[in-house]
Amino acid sequence: MSIQLVFLGTGSGKPMPQRNVSSMGLFRDGELFLFDCGEATQIQLTRSNLRPGAIEGIFLTHFHGDHVNGLPGLIGSLTLNRRSRPLTITGPRGLRKWFKCLHDLHILRPGFPVKLEEVREPGPVFEGEDYHIETQPLEHRVDTWGYALVEDERPGRFDVGRALELNIPSGPLYGRLQRGESVTLDDGRQIEPEDVLGASRPGLKIAYCTDTVPCPSATLLARDADLLVHEATYPAGDEKLAHQRGHSTAGDAARCAKEAGARRLVLTHISQKHMNLDEIVSGAREIFAETEVARDFATFTVERRDR
Repeated sequence: MSIQLVFLGTGSGKPMPQRNVSSMGLFRDGELFLFDCGEATQIQLTRSNLRPGAIEGIFLTHFHGDHVNGLPGLIGSLTLNRRSRPLTITGPRGLRKWFKCLHDLHILRPGFPVKLEEVREPGPVFEGEDYHIETQPLEHRVDTWGYALVEDERPGRFDVGRALELNIPSGPLYGRLQRGESVTLDDGRQIEPEDVLGASRPGLKIAYCTDTVPCPSATLLARDADLLVHEATYPAGDEKLAHQRGHSTAGDAARCAKEAGARRLVLTHISQKHMNLDEIVSGAREIFAETEVARDFATFTVERRDR
């Protein structure tokens, strides 16, 4: 099994024909999550291989327009498509006030339940069956939060040879042991999962950090990530300008990935003034070799580790 990231917008500031503004889809085991929802996100969705109806949650980093202006239109289209399932939207403080204003002006009238969650402190903000999504504060010009999807550890591989040695009948008992349950055999022996399972296997971690200047909480969020998505509004070398404007360079993103022990880095949120992506990615690779730069509709697959 794997996680797929699909970039629906990789630019900053304003949409351009070549590069839309921020939004990323994360598809995992049939569930779709959106991180940010800039203008025209719903149009980008129709041009991608993602199904808007599969969206389970939307996570907003902050309230700058290039990260949220696409949300009213997307919700309106979901209503027109007769969505009935609840949708969770998570974002900074002010989310409920923003929604109330749009509702009162008849701009936003969802035809399905919307659960609004305002982020007020670091930690988990969304719980799934075998994963959670957590957040850390970033440092930008307004209240901003980064997110990470973190899978639970998985049981180790089932040792069929050991199960045969213990005379465990094949069938449902194998499945229960693989799920981490103890079982009692007909002869009265109790078999524990660790008797037939190898070492537990780590789940995946995907971190999403934009917009921010370099800060310890971004590194914390990215710690040991299998893939870190990090803003690179400016190329390496433009740190003074980037930091003055509350942003990071490609070099800053690479340093974050290296310090955090991330395995891969994908750069996004590129200034629309910089159309040469080779310039963006080359400066980062000098610091962190496993760096790629996202283009609109680029898909990155992260495979689960089986060690």
